[in-house]
Amino acid sequence: MRLFVALDLPEEVAAYLDRLQQRVKREIRADRWQPIRNLHLTLHFLGEVEESLLPAICQDMEMISAILPPFWLAPGRFGAFPHAGKPRVLWIGLEGEREALKQLHLLLGKRLQRHPGLTIDRKPYQPHITLARGPQPAGQPLPLDEWDRRLLTEPAPRWQVKQVHLYRSELRPEGAVHTILHSSAFSGPESVT
Repeated sequence: MRLFVALDLPEEVAAYLDRLQQRVKREIRADRWQPIRNLHLTLHFLGEVEESLLPAICQDMEMISAILPPFWLAPGRFGAFPHAGKPRVLWIGLEGEREALKQLHLLLGKRLQRHPGLTIDRKPYQPHITLARGPQPAGQPLPLDEWDRRLLTEPAPRWQVKQVHLYRSELRPEGAVHTILHSSAFSGPESVT
């Protein structure tokens, strides 16, 4: 089964991103726009995984979520992979407690990489929410800074991240269907500053 570990987005955040996506659709075309129902913040894409590994993955999620407290995030600025000059993916970055997010990514990755059969991405983590794949016209730079100034006009909603989820992704002709298989609540102590 095809799996990934991610954070879900509350309705208010998804609605905000939907409004942004609609504004961008007036500016460019794309090979595929991410359906709003599928918006999420990926921590680790695990790919095809044997079902026998599910209990160990869930145990790793429980272990890490038990030591980390909930934290706050908000949608940030526009970005593109690999870069704005040759975009293949258009995304929105994150603001807020990014260090907590990076710590979650790091600790969970260290646990997951111990399992034979799981391949964890070694590239530096760039937290993002994908809006579109294959922005058009191909090879044309995207005006990300201009969009930040012109399209990010309403305050971005903040949300408290309280859980991490293990998703199964089924690729179907009508698009990917994501199903939550396991959720772990953050229950670690709040940091004292």
